[in-house]
Amino acid sequence: MKKTLLLLVSLLALAILVACGGDVEPEDWEIGLEVEDYIEVVEQNIEDSVENTIPITQANRLTYEDFWYDFEFLVQVLGDNFPFFGVIERRYRLSNPLETFRNHGLPDDADTLHLTFPGRIRTGFRMFGNIAHLDLNPPHHWRSSPLSHMSYYAGGTLPMSRAFNPPLQTSSRIIEEGRIALIMTPPEFFNNERVPPRAMQETQDFIREVQGYEHIIIDLRHIGGGWITNFINTFINPNISETLSFYEFAFITGGEIAQRTHSNLYFARPNNLDLLFFRDVATSLVPADLFVEQHNLINMNADDLENLDYGFLLETYIRPVSGSLRLPLLADNIWLLIGSGNWSAAEFAGRLAKEAGFTLVGQQASGRIGWAGRNYFPLPRTEHIIGMDLFYITDETGRAMEEFPVEPHYFNRPGMDALGTVLAIIAERSE
Repeated sequence: MKKTLLLLVSLLALAILVACGGDVEPEDWEIGLEVEDYIEVVEQNIEDSVENTIPITQANRLTYEDFWYDFEFLVQVLGDNFPFFGVIERRYRLSNPLETFRNHGLPDDADTLHLTFPGRIRTGFRMFGNIAHLDLNPPHHWRSSPLSHMSYYAGGTLPMSRAFNPPLQTSSRIIEEGRIALIMTPPEFFNNERVPPRAMQETQDFIREVQGYEHIIIDLRHIGGGWITNFINTFINPNISETLSFYEFAFITGGEIAQRTHSNLYFARPNNLDLLFFRDVATSLVPADLFVEQHNLINMNADDLENLDYGFLLETYIRPVSGSLRLPLLADNIWLLIGSGNWSAAEFAGRLAKEAGFTLVGQQASGRIGWAGRNYFPLPRTEHIIGMDLFYITDETGRAMEEFPVEPHYFNRPGMDALGTVLAIIAERSE
C-alpha cells in the first residue's frame, strides 16, 4: 500500500510539472535528468519525509531533545543552502547572521516548547528581514502533503488563501478624456491565483474604454506580495508583439536542497515556447568563479562569491497572446508607478514591465524579491514546514537583486508623488 501511494504521488508530481509547462508532447522536451531517475528521487524524498517525520498531532509527546534536534537541523540546512547571509549582514548590519540565529536558541521551559517553538523561529527569521521569503509554515504550501518539501516549481504549492494587499481606496479613472488614463491594479490580481470575476470584468471593461489613449498609467504602488500570473496575463502578454525573453544570473550553494531545486527547473526544458505564457528554465551548473568570469559580472560581491558554488542562467520567457485572448492597451506610452512598498511578486512585476518596455516612475522597490528557487522542506520531528528562496540572483553587472532593488526610470520629483511626476513629464513633453 505504501509503495502504491508513493508511486501515485510521484506520478502526480510529474503530471503537475508537465501541466505547468503547457500541453507539450514528449519529443518537445530536452531532458536534464532521466525520468526514471527523477521518479526515484521523488520517491526517496517522500519516503525519507514519511519515515523521519512525527505527525503534528503528537506535538504534546515531543521531547525537549526533539525540538533541539529540529533547531540544529534547521541551522545546518540554512548553513548549507541559504545564500543570502552576506546580503543580510550588509543590509541589516547583523554580524554573522547564522551564529546570531543559533544563539537566539530555545527557551528552557520544555513544557510549553511546542507552543513557543514556532514563534522563536519566526522571530529569528525577522532578524534576517524575511529576505528571500524565509518563513515558517508559509500559508501557501501543501501542508499535509509530503511533496511540500519539494521545490515550488515542482508543484509544491496551492493558491494563496489569504489577502496580501489592502482593498483599493481609489479606483481607475480617466485623467484627460481621450488622452490620459489611470489603471489601479486590483489587489485581487495578486491576492489569489484566480481573480474574482467582478474584479477581472471591471478591469477589462476599463481597458476597453481607454484603448487607444496616448498615455496609460498603471499604479502598482499599493501592491506587496502575492501571485504574478494575473498581472502578466492582463498587462504584459497583450502588450508585447514578440516573445519576451531575458536572462537572470543565478547562483546556488553546494547544498543538497539547493542543487535539487536547480534540478527541478533544469529537468524539463521546453523547446516549443509557443505553448507557454510564462516559464522559467535553468541552464546547467557552472563553477561560480568561472560563471562570473564568463559573464563579466564585475560587481559581484567577493565575500558572497566565496560561499557560492555554482552559477547558471535563469531564462524567463513570456509570449504574447492574440485573437480573443488579446486585450491590449494600444497606448503610445505605458507608465508603471512603483514604490518602496513593492516586494516579492510586485517587485518582479516591475522587473517584467521594464523588460516589456514600460516606463517606471516612483521610488526604488523594497529589495525583498525572491525571484526564483522557492523550496519547502519539513523539520524532521516537529513537522513544521520551512519555506525559502535559494537562488542568489544578480543583475547584468553582478549586483545581488536582494540588495539592489528594481529602480524606476524616473524617480519622484521633489514634492511630488509618482503620479504627479508622470503628469509633469507628460505636460513637459506636450509643450
